[in-house]
Amino acid sequence: MPKVSEKAKFIQLCEKSLVFDLLMLELFGKHDEIQRKKEDEIMEDFSFALAAAAYFRYGSTFVHHSVPKSPNFLIDVLPHLDENRFREIVRVSKTTFDFIIDLIKDDEVFNGPRSCKQFPIQIQLAVVMYRLGSCGEGATITKIASLFGISDGGVIQVMTNRVFDAIIKRKTQFLFWPDPVERRALVVQTLSELPHCVGYVDGTEIKLAEKPTVDCEAYFSRKHIYSLKAQCVCDHKLVIRHMVLGYPGSVHDARIYNNCELSTNATEMLTGSEWLAADSAYKLTSTLITPFRINATEGTLNQRILFNRTFSQYRIRIEHCFGLLKERFNSLKELKIQIKSDNSVKFACRWILVCAILHNIILKENDGGFDVDEESISENSEVDEPGDQNLPTVEGASKRLSLLSLMET
Repeated sequence: MPKVSEKAKFIQLCEKSLVFDLLMLELFGKHDEIQRKKEDEIMEDFSFALAAAAYFRYGSTFVHHSVPKSPNFLIDVLPHLDENRFREIVRVSKTTFDFIIDLIKDDEVFNGPRSCKQFPIQIQLAVVMYRLGSCGEGATITKIASLFGISDGGVIQVMTNRVFDAIIKRKTQFLFWPDPVERRALVVQTLSELPHCVGYVDGTEIKLAEKPTVDCEAYFSRKHIYSLKAQCVCDHKLVIRHMVLGYPGSVHDARIYNNCELSTNATEMLTGSEWLAADSAYKLTSTLITPFRINATEGTLNQRILFNRTFSQYRIRIEHCFGLLKERFNSLKELKIQIKSDNSVKFACRWILVCAILHNIILKENDGGFDVDEESISENSEVDEPGDQNLPTVEGASKRLSLLSLMET
């Protein structure tokens, strides 16, 4: 049996004394004035006992299962690491870390009535960034608590929720669909590559470390893993411009796209000759161009090979985007969140969204340091089997042939 600390004994005695005295007063029904006086004395003694216990809380002996707490690593070691070692811990450079601090430090979640009880914002952000960048056993709450000397009784989750709230509130600053003016600029910048292409779209699977406890079959994907789907559109600089989250792993990429605003509201989000590049699992339309399939008959074989080679050369940017995102935020390689309710799905989506926003912030700050994992690119580049419902439209086929003509000139 674990040894009971002196502090715990002290509090237990105070509680027993209070309960006994109040019980005696109730049983013997003394005069109201005497009773009030006695109650005031009891409450005064109890308040003093609680104040004494709080004062000596860190002077008590070590309690079994508690985490030794020391701010030395976060305060005295982490800030003084060289750039490479600092980036390994928090996944960004010191300059970018300071930029994120300045971005969120004035948020109300860090400046509420009881904010004086919180850890400094630098510590909270460092812990959350480490958590986002860790996978496997290193991502467990117990390991993180042991490393940073923080309680594993819920403090880390509270920190995570605060930082997530603050970053997601800045989403419209860093993850947004380009307006007509910016889309025209994107077209000009890539006109010699894929004429009038605004971005590149695809889906990726976020593997779950644990089997979901609800509707597990829906999360079991064609790769024979339990996962969540994330669909993204990136531009030629690998900046994420649009994201769809919340679908389980078994849902086809084309279905996700067909249900999102890029498809249902295409005439407003893509105007004139603008279009997106996608793989052959998607439906060919006037705003979503895909490569020629093996059984295609349009043009000659050499023309189709030329188009597909050129098309794939640039469309692979979305795979590089996913590879870079998962390499910097390793938690996305195997997410340690068990899907057991709608709330857990929402939290997982918030987790992925925060990583995407941070990805864009990092690109904006020109913060390198991580190379794209070629293995993860090859995994992401696996194409879903096209569905029968994804037959090409006449407008899409005509537009693809026009693009083929431009490539040959």
